[in-house]
Amino acid sequence: MALCSQGEKDIVKVIKNGISEVENTPSLQLTNNQLDDSIASSEALLRSIGHEGKLNEVVLEPQQKVKQIIEVRSFEELLSDANEKFSGDVNFSDILSSQEIAEHTVYIEQLNEEFNAVHSLNKDDILIPTVAGILSGAVDCIFGGFVKSADGRNVPGTMSEFVRKMFDSALPAERIKKLEELSKVPYDALNYDNKGNIIVAEIVEGLHPILHHQVSLGHDPILGFIFGVLDMLHGTVTTLDSKGKFLVQAAGGYSDRKAQDLFQAIATVFLHMLSDMNGSSSAKNSGMGLPVPFMALFNKLQFGKIGDNDTIEELVKSMFYQGYDFRHFCSMSISVMITEVIVRVSYFAKRLHEGHTFTESIPVGINHTKKPKLNTMLFFAHSASTAINAGKVAFTENPLNINYAQWLAFAKYSVKQLYWVLCDKPNMRHKYIMNIMNEQWGILYDDLDELWGDFTDGSTIVYV
Repeated sequence: MALCSQGEKDIVKVIKNGISEVENTPSLQLTNNQLDDSIASSEALLRSIGHEGKLNEVVLEPQQKVKQIIEVRSFEELLSDANEKFSGDVNFSDILSSQEIAEHTVYIEQLNEEFNAVHSLNKDDILIPTVAGILSGAVDCIFGGFVKSADGRNVPGTMSEFVRKMFDSALPAERIKKLEELSKVPYDALNYDNKGNIIVAEIVEGLHPILHHQVSLGHDPILGFIFGVLDMLHGTVTTLDSKGKFLVQAAGGYSDRKAQDLFQAIATVFLHMLSDMNGSSSAKNSGMGLPVPFMALFNKLQFGKIGDNDTIEELVKSMFYQGYDFRHFCSMSISVMITEVIVRVSYFAKRLHEGHTFTESIPVGINHTKKPKLNTMLFFAHSASTAINAGKVAFTENPLNINYAQWLAFAKYSVKQLYWVLCDKPNMRHKYIMNIMNEQWGILYDDLDELWGDFTDGSTIVYV
């Protein structure tokens, strides 16, 4: 058994020295036995000569307790004595017997099993994410992704078409036009204006009306609140072009669209995203909305021949051109939400049924409370859904059927599950065991205090 700190080693060494001194101190038991034998033989002699009645008349006077002076040595002095006798390190294996060590090892193993039982999944905990994953995967297979039209073109599936109609209703061309007037941004600059004049200092691959949303980082639904805001503050356009080149440059005649402060920049970026979310109000590129989150980062992947595409970047660009945009991302998120709702609601109902409080059963973190069992169930559910989507893509041989939202969810819960297994779970197990052991230490300290109080009752304690 190894010790963690030098202080613990010092304490054990002092205990070892005390045990050694006790073992080397002559026992008083032999003297007590001899006295008892002498008293017994004397009593037998008196009875043999007819004085048994005298024994019955003997009255023992209560012994008056003598006030003692108890000297308590300092720990430093005790440690000094122990160091003289034991020069090396001393650990628990030097003061405990092999049987005691074995008993404590078994006890620690029992505590580990108790902890694992608390956080392990039972049959219901496994059934819930399995059903949720299969159901959401089936919804994605039947209603999600793209389907082939009669002429062989890829057209949005049922869910994607449903979501696009909702966007058309919420953001018609007239409303988009008003938003465009309110949210002019410098990162809307293209390589050339309508007259063919160069706008930017350096030509950017892909910075043209149809695909500029996919290379301009300000148009990313998430990265836009970083790079788009910076572009608003500096009057620039930040791009990651189709060759994977990152570039920040002045936006020519668009530089006067700079924001006055940070709050105006954030508000303008948000309004501009709304204006682009359902495509432009102009007929020229009305079909091109915002890209899916982080799509521009795929421009760095200049490798991996897939079908007719020489690189992953070309594949992603082709997917965006065919309608794989933020609206389609929202439709893909429906199956992900189905998984989340089924697992979380079932977890909540099951916890209430098991007798937990309402607060303990809520399937979201409150005050940063961790719910490892819920996260594990969500990991299993999204793993099942992701596996089904992978099968769909392999069967149809159509990368447009990749459920990007589902793969993002799977990546998120995979990282959380890995962190739980490698970091959080060992830490929580250690904390669980140490809390129980500290409770046992508290009981031991109370017993020692009581014993010390009885031993020193009426005595004078002197610390030397």
